[in-house]
Amino acid sequence: MKTINDIKNELTDKEFQSLTHILNAYDPKGIECYTDRLTRSEKGIFGSLVKKGMIFDSYEGMDDDDDHQEGNWFPSYKVIEAFGLPEHQPY
Repeated sequence: MKTINDIKNELTDKEFQSLTHILNAYDPKGIECYTDRLTRSEKGIFGSLVKKGMIFDSYEGMDDDDDHQEGNWFPSYKVIEAFGLPEHQPY
């Protein structure tokens, strides 16, 4: 199991800061997590976090209607586990 320090060591300061924003929005019973509109630089940071397996967009693969264009970012299971958070169970 990874620790918070393991996660932090894999990320740049900006990536870790963005991950922290997502974690602050995380609600294990919620159907939305981090849905703020991303700037260009944030899109790059979030893309890097996705590649590193730290976050995922729950809207990926859904129709690009108005409700699913901006992204709904959740921490991955390994991040949830490292930070000692409850698993996501919205239903």
